[in-house]
Amino acid sequence: MTSTPLQLAAIVSAGVPGLYPVAALPSADDALDFDSAIIIDSADKRWRVRAPKHPEASVRLEAEHVILQSFTPGLRARLPFLVPTIVGTVPLDGRQAFIYTHNPGSHYDIDDLADLSHRTREGQPNIADDIARHIATIHVFPTTIVEDADLPVYTGQQVRERRLAELDLAVATGKVPSGLLTRWEEQLNDSVMWDFRPRVIHGDLNEDNLVLDQKKIVEITGWSEVCVGDPAADFAWLYACEDPLFRERVFAAYREEMPQEPDRNLEARANLYAEFGLAQWLIRGVELEDRVMISEAVSMLDHLEAELRTVGALAG
Repeated sequence: MTSTPLQLAAIVSAGVPGLYPVAALPSADDALDFDSAIIIDSADKRWRVRAPKHPEASVRLEAEHVILQSFTPGLRARLPFLVPTIVGTVPLDGRQAFIYTHNPGSHYDIDDLADLSHRTREGQPNIADDIARHIATIHVFPTTIVEDADLPVYTGQQVRERRLAELDLAVATGKVPSGLLTRWEEQLNDSVMWDFRPRVIHGDLNEDNLVLDQKKIVEITGWSEVCVGDPAADFAWLYACEDPLFRERVFAAYREEMPQEPDRNLEARANLYAEFGLAQWLIRGVELEDRVMISEAVSMLDHLEAELRTVGALAG
């Protein structure tokens, strides 16, 4: 069942005593998993509500609830960005809808972020450096934050095995170009590539979860996939950018920010995750029996294979 912004406004009213909604606006979110809205109350404060559409999405919100609770006031005060606070929950269709604080700001798509970076004068804060600094901040969180919250902790080998299992699912669809399957299998079987230090990662980092004000990141949202895992996963979204120089600047700044030198295969794994994300989209479409998703995924996979062949990254 889909909930409209007005229905979600009623949920907020029930979940936060004394809050009186006067307006409801759509909020960008994963439409397959969540209904989401921004609610404005009678005091002109803004709140965000997210309602899960299925059990898996509900588990993700519960995980986010746990990790946000573990962000103590002391930790929050030391962060260079804000994180949401969950202020209430409301039962909805057998699951829980969550109500968050919401900080007004802007969202940029990734190519606009790259353009903003290039238009910044030398000596002024650059959004690429800002992104790198915030990712590095997350990656040096103590792993006990995740362990104490009973969230997943993966070794490099376990990360690799999870991707191999997904590769088997991709093969089973019969819709992934053979050149891509071979490329991914070779990378997943390269043990050196998976020799990295696991770190706390955001796990779902992308431009939709970066809130900007005056061209600076002020808040990071979407903490439902936090785990100890591969730091490269937090860079995969950068490969959607048409400008490789932007991505290179983020990686360079990240290496400067980290207290220990990141492993040399960080960028290669991030690129693999970006490519493999198309296969994951296909797998999801097959599971949902969604013909539109399947068609879109197949088209993007074919396009990716053609691009890689053009630049000589695939044999044959």
